[in-house]
Amino acid sequence: MRIPEIERLTLATAVLLALAVVAPNLGCSRSSPDAAETADEPPGLDPGVLRSAAPIEALDDPRLEHLLEAASRWRERRGPERTVVDQVVLAADVPSFLAAVSAWDGHSFFPVLIDDPAWTLPFLRAFRPSRILRFRASAGPRGEGAFERWRAAQEAVGRAWVRHVGPGAETPPPSGAPPRGIDATPPGVVLSHPDSPSLAAAVALAAGRFQPLSRLEPMTEAAKPGERAKVLRFEDVATEDQAVAFARRVESRVASFARSYARLGDEVDFLTLAGDWPYRYRAEGGEGITQGDRALDDLVGRVLGKGEPDLEKLRTRWAFAGRILGDPPASVARAMGSLFFQPESALFWNTYSGGPVWSDYDVSGAAATTRLIRPAPGAVAARAGATADLASWRETFRTAGRYDLLTVNSSGGPGEFSITGGPGLAADVPLAPPRIAAMIHSFSAADPLDPGTIAGRFLERGTFAYYGSMNEPFLTAFRTPYLLAQLLSVEIPLGAAFRQGPYEAFGHPWRLVYLGDPLYRISPLSRPFRPERSNPEGWDRTALDEAGAAVLLAPRGRPEAGRAAETLEWCRDRVLLTLLCEPAPAADPEATSILRTLDRRGLDPARLATLDALLIDGFAAAGDEAGLLDHFLGVKPAGRSGVVWRAIETAALGRLAALERDGEFREVLDHWFRLVVGPWPSGSSFPARLTRRVARAAEEDAPLRRDAFRRRLMEARDRLAAANAPPDRIAMLAEELDRLVGTPADR
Repeated sequence: MRIPEIERLTLATAVLLALAVVAPNLGCSRSSPDAAETADEPPGLDPGVLRSAAPIEALDDPRLEHLLEAASRWRERRGPERTVVDQVVLAADVPSFLAAVSAWDGHSFFPVLIDDPAWTLPFLRAFRPSRILRFRASAGPRGEGAFERWRAAQEAVGRAWVRHVGPGAETPPPSGAPPRGIDATPPGVVLSHPDSPSLAAAVALAAGRFQPLSRLEPMTEAAKPGERAKVLRFEDVATEDQAVAFARRVESRVASFARSYARLGDEVDFLTLAGDWPYRYRAEGGEGITQGDRALDDLVGRVLGKGEPDLEKLRTRWAFAGRILGDPPASVARAMGSLFFQPESALFWNTYSGGPVWSDYDVSGAAATTRLIRPAPGAVAARAGATADLASWRETFRTAGRYDLLTVNSSGGPGEFSITGGPGLAADVPLAPPRIAAMIHSFSAADPLDPGTIAGRFLERGTFAYYGSMNEPFLTAFRTPYLLAQLLSVEIPLGAAFRQGPYEAFGHPWRLVYLGDPLYRISPLSRPFRPERSNPEGWDRTALDEAGAAVLLAPRGRPEAGRAAETLEWCRDRVLLTLLCEPAPAADPEATSILRTLDRRGLDPARLATLDALLIDGFAAAGDEAGLLDHFLGVKPAGRSGVVWRAIETAALGRLAALERDGEFREVLDHWFRLVVGPWPSGSSFPARLTRRVARAAEEDAPLRRDAFRRRLMEARDRLAAANAPPDRIAMLAEELDRLVGTPADR
């Protein structure tokens, strides 16, 4: 049963009171007033409060009063209480997805995914429905143009808000405006356009949270005479003028239908950006460290005023923005995760040592706060000091899906993070990572579409909400873990909880990004979401049946030997059936065994991707990193996709950690040698990074380990030279020899 609203408010009040008791005993220190910037005061703000540069520590700080006042209204505006039907629908394509979402109504809904195993398997493994339906719409949008695509999207949203079959059927409202006749809908708007790769996800969040779906065209650059205007995409860097113009265009679009939006706590406070717009812009103002690229999303929703704004003085907001990324299957899976998952566990990881400023980011207070809403034994953990090294990281995530929410204090670059025994790499992101991740770290989200970056790797593997920096942010630009935990515990939506406000050091447009549904909030309830589902047998599936063909997934006979494509589909169904309800096995050994021996030569690229996704999921669920390595290293290099190469990297590091843990350095060297002399994609840095990690292990037990490593380095160098390997690979080993023995590599 869904918890009554009055009980929710009582819980929030209880948490606030508990925090008031806990806070004085947590011993959090304050930074020096010189540790952060000051700024000119926005109109109407208290200068004395603004110039207090110490980080905010507790919810009773007057600098948070404006946020908590707005949050009290947000808690009252959740939209109708829907029952979750205990089923998952796998849609064949985007038109089928839209038709399936149209079968939602104002009283019940259920997850709908676009059927791609890379995204459906992690979702189903976490959700565990009582049944799975495959669905294909009987007809797609009429026509293939932008007008038809947009109309189909809006119709799906409007129909999902109301009961539209049987007695009492309602007329779907236009989804470009707030729902009619539905009280207290969330204060959000979803912005997208017909050519957006994440349009289907925009439909999911608009339909799922009773938000208007509003059209906002791509950003364009002024055309030169005789040329067509250039459309600016995600990867393009906008100018400051273009970014401000875009932010004004967003505001103008919202103003066209919202009765009130100009301040927090009114009709529109959250903006979901689900379009192909630039991710960054080049700020022209500022001096020294404040110059350089900034996040476009953090400029959107600011009170710009009239004339040309000074970015350093834009400290007040009328809305918070979050961005949804990915192609249709990926972006839909992230949207569905936001709608249907709640974290049941949390891990706070701190690589910082003590001292001024750094001690403000201690995680013990955050863990203590989170235990107020997740009191189950072991549900919340904090790691710091000696327990927060790389070996502990690998051991912690050796069991897939152990923690749902992760915050990490570190430093580094786009593809690595500082950690004792490291650096940690993007390849250290587990195959089944936490579903919500926040990195207090430089550059981790420099390019979230690149799975070679930390943010990109988290997102590729199923994280649906990520907070991090796209450029050097400086430590004090992040709210402390302790304050963040308090804000999340009283149901502040993530889009608002992460970002600093007008009274904080970096409350102006800056370089931090939130990738996910900005309205997502963590429930103070400690029980799992599953008891709140309803039996699908009692659900009226008329609307779904009228829209197309829905087939219940059920066991069937195995195809004849030699029919690779049919056998693959049979294994796929078998794996999906193991993910129904609980208890269920972690993996299906028989299906994995069959998949390992399947003839890849008879499969087209789409089926090869399915095969690889099933295998990676099976090996990861079984915790069999050695099996994953043995299998995929046996696949011809030309047949390894980027996803497979990245799975090999993660499994290789996991296997290395296991061998180090067992003290088997000879086996460590055998493992390293097998990988370093093997083929790797051109330009891959992984062999060098793996070599450095083994070198550190060798240095821990000199001279025996050093001598053994030196001999294997020379053997690997000679092997690669004889095979005419790329010169940079050979040079890397030679440099490691120089570093190890302090003499020329050819001695």
